[in-house]
Amino acid sequence: MPEAEVHGRSPRLAILTPVFNDWSCIAPLLSGLNADTGLPEHTLVIVDDGSTEPCTLDFAALTSRPVEVIRLGVNVGHQRAIAAGLVDLAQRNCFDAVLIMDADGEDRPADCPALWQAHGNRPDAIIVAERRKRSEAWGFRVSYVTYRWLFRALTGQRLDFGNFSLLPAAAVTRISLMPELWNHYPATLMRCRLPLERVPLDRGHRTAGRSRMSLLPLVMHGVAGMAAFADTAFARLLALSLAAMGTLSAAIVAGLVYRLWSQTPLPGWLALAATALLVSLFQMAAVLVVVLFLNVSLRSQPSPPPTVTAARFIVDRQLYPADGQPSAPRARANR
Repeated sequence: MPEAEVHGRSPRLAILTPVFNDWSCIAPLLSGLNADTGLPEHTLVIVDDGSTEPCTLDFAALTSRPVEVIRLGVNVGHQRAIAAGLVDLAQRNCFDAVLIMDADGEDRPADCPALWQAHGNRPDAIIVAERRKRSEAWGFRVSYVTYRWLFRALTGQRLDFGNFSLLPAAAVTRISLMPELWNHYPATLMRCRLPLERVPLDRGHRTAGRSRMSLLPLVMHGVAGMAAFADTAFARLLALSLAAMGTLSAAIVAGLVYRLWSQTPLPGWLALAATALLVSLFQMAAVLVVVLFLNVSLRSQPSPPPTVTAARFIVDRQLYPADGQPSAPRARANR
């Protein structure tokens, strides 16, 4: 598609990707981006998430486009690395749109033009890649489907996308002020109240190395996503508990009426089990009420936005221009 002009000039696009020691994935990523003609001129912004292995790549030999490396002083995790990169880009305000993707090849460079085209059709919306087909093992797929079902049941929201997305500049500024961004990027997009445009895409295969993701980080990632909707989840659980209490109470009353009317004794174990279940449901409802009030109370107290939290982890950034020598690392003062 033709590039839409922004105030009489070509649009400026940043492609943001977090990396922790996966430098072997960067060369295939740059090769894929070089092959795509559906994107405007862009800068690859790598967020070095506290890597313990140095980057020895010659970016000038791999691409004719500029590359920028934002270095974090410590490993903060995939989601927080994205948050730090978005905060830095939002504060500099030097791009018209930001495309977020993983560097390992599972977010395919060949699919980036589809997101850019959707952005051209709806420039005010956040464009996300809706996953049609995944490449993981069947065990992971079953776990992921279970997680999606549980997320939908507890929050009422449909989570069918990950990090692969494209944000207009206004959206970058908006979500960089949302505390949820520090823990779960997709959930933040769902809570920011901006329109979401889904583009169905298949998930690719890892291009190099092995994934460091294990079951525990995946579980923690899922919990962080649901925590962004904790108030809704607790309210739904409370309503479910109250509904179960009402149903069980009605069943107990019906059993007593039947007992008095028919003079038929009820099994002792049944009465004991019904009483124990009713007490358990009452206790669960009481705990949920307390937790819900605490959650609402905590939300009334402002949390520090990522613009305060995330920026502290950025130690320097270095630009590798399309032609010429790389700039000296520029340290970032803590705020």
